[in-house]
Amino acid sequence: MTTIDTTRRWPVISFRIVATGVATLVLLQAALAGSFLSGNFESLAAHARNGGMTTAALLLQTAVAALAWRMGSGAVQLMVASLAQTLVAAVLIPLGHHRILTVHVPLAVLLAIGVLIVAARSWRSESSEIR
Repeated sequence: MTTIDTTRRWPVISFRIVATGVATLVLLQAALAGSFLSGNFESLAAHARNGGMTTAALLLQTAVAALAWRMGSGAVQLMVASLAQTLVAAVLIPLGHHRILTVHVPLAVLLAIGVLIVAARSWRSESSEIR
């Protein structure tokens, strides 16, 4: 591996790590919602805290995706998807606080699907580039 390969590769590795972390937070979010619906009312506070952490992690994912794209080792689609997911997560917070669950729940399910697709795509690389 040459120095150029290493220079182009670290943003991809960083994106994979962050995207995997975001996917983990999103799956935890679903588990916390399910725990709350099962009667564990303390899970609602944890669900709210995890929602904030998920939004912050998505913001970090967007920044890393933008860096990877600008350095030529990432796809612009992953940056756009990450930005859209960050905005959706930010919208989910007030929807949840105001108990507008008819919008919050389906939007959260769509966000989870999108996050898992982005995470899976980050690991499906060709010649060590996310394209």
